[in-house]
Amino acid sequence: MSSGLYSHIWGPMNPDIIFYLPTPPELPAHWQATHPDAITQLVTLNGNHWRKIVTIMAKICCLEHDINANKGINWKQIRDQLFNEHHNPQTGKHINTPSRLHCQLRIVNPNIEHHDEVVFLPEFWHILCGKEAQQRMGISDPRQYTSLDEKQKIQHQHTVLLTPYLDYRQYANALIELTRQHITLSKV
Repeated sequence: MSSGLYSHIWGPMNPDIIFYLPTPPELPAHWQATHPDAITQLVTLNGNHWRKIVTIMAKICCLEHDINANKGINWKQIRDQLFNEHHNPQTGKHINTPSRLHCQLRIVNPNIEHHDEVVFLPEFWHILCGKEAQQRMGISDPRQYTSLDEKQKIQHQHTVLLTPYLDYRQYANALIELTRQHITLSKV
């Protein structure tokens, strides 16, 4: 995978899910994705837009049966530590806690010239968020994908999901739940 495809990559190198977005947030000076306050810093600087993005990501990564139980405490904890992972120091692999999947976020560069170099490894879920990210990753014809819903808002092929952009107006709670169910029932 060419490093020229992405301007930023945050999260573990061996995630369960990789989210692809077209635009990076503003970053505070000396920001580190694994810092305990990283998400708070990101949201403070970038506002409600990025709060929505990381909230939707956290809800998708939450493995709890009812993500809204206890006023959403589980997905909120996941959101606050979204790019952190607990890993086994001897194997280097993350320990899959029962409450979450681990995610990585990749910001896709514009004007990628070599779409044929893009490979979606089958051991990870790949969520391409919005048409701009999908086009940047070389997805020009989503008709090659199978729809998960009757309105065709989420398309899939193997472990690749074409989804709306991570905003509640486009990616409502019903679609978040559909995405979660598809991923957990089709466990990689």
